[in-house]
Amino acid sequence: MGINQIATNRRVWTAKELREYGYSKRTIARSVKVGAWFRILRGVYSTDPPSGRVVWEAVKLLRPYALLDGKSAMEAYNEEELSLPLRVRVDTSNLLRASRDVVVAKRSTRMRAERVGDYRLVTAVDAVVTCLEDGEIERWKLREFVEVQYGSKRGLAKLRKDLRKLKTSRQAGVKGLLEMCVVGTDSSLERKLVGQLRQAGFATRQNVSVGGYSWDVEVVGVGLIDVDSRKYHRAQDRNFIVDRWKNNQAVAMGYVALRVTDECVDFAMREIVKLLRQVQDYRKHNPRKPVKVEGVAPVYQWHNSLLSVDNAPI
Repeated sequence: MGINQIATNRRVWTAKELREYGYSKRTIARSVKVGAWFRILRGVYSTDPPSGRVVWEAVKLLRPYALLDGKSAMEAYNEEELSLPLRVRVDTSNLLRASRDVVVAKRSTRMRAERVGDYRLVTAVDAVVTCLEDGEIERWKLREFVEVQYGSKRGLAKLRKDLRKLKTSRQAGVKGLLEMCVVGTDSSLERKLVGQLRQAGFATRQNVSVGGYSWDVEVVGVGLIDVDSRKYHRAQDRNFIVDRWKNNQAVAMGYVALRVTDECVDFAMREIVKLLRQVQDYRKHNPRKPVKVEGVAPVYQWHNSLLSVDNAPI
């Protein structure tokens, strides 16, 4: 049987399989020498030259429970072509034998698999830890990856769950990077707000629950913030009612509850930060008293969206 015939369903074969198809060791070696076949791993061959996908198929033949790790796992999560060398995790000390330009394997007893298509891979945050250890991906790219993978409303809970699966040392290794990430929101507006609040020195948490209601951002030790799209909230009568009672509940529980719009985040971050600093300073000196601060000037005197309409009290 010719190699083209057995190639209909497969891209890679072990030397043992090829011998069962009638190919001798000499024939295999000669085919590799003339470039008809390619040696992918020790004892694994292909008619295709090494690529991320071909190497992954070869790895699965020898280590069915292997996981993509590090930058290879990131590529799979991002639905990108796998690049070489492939980074994999295996559960045996008998590591894969191949050039480090083709595959780099590390042994681990932690082999819980996520699935993306037909790939088996480590969790997103586990892949990031490996990348930090390898030092081959820039930190800003890792931060963007984390924010995408854990960016939904359920992202924070997913991140905590994935972190619990890591060794304590690996959790510590990624802590600094995670503190710079904005997770738990798929809103670019909220990410922008949180990013600027952190730059101003505030500690934040996203998607916190207070009194049975979810708030977009908690500025730790200062207050709660919701970011409203005016178009969305005008169209949602139910949300209009819920939001009022959400504010009522937070105030009754002693929180400073702030609401800003998308345009406030775009044009009035200075005023947002100023107000938060006043609240923060007051709480520092009067931790047991209700908050009472000067605030900022009436909004119709300074808000970009209102100045062009009317400059009179509302």
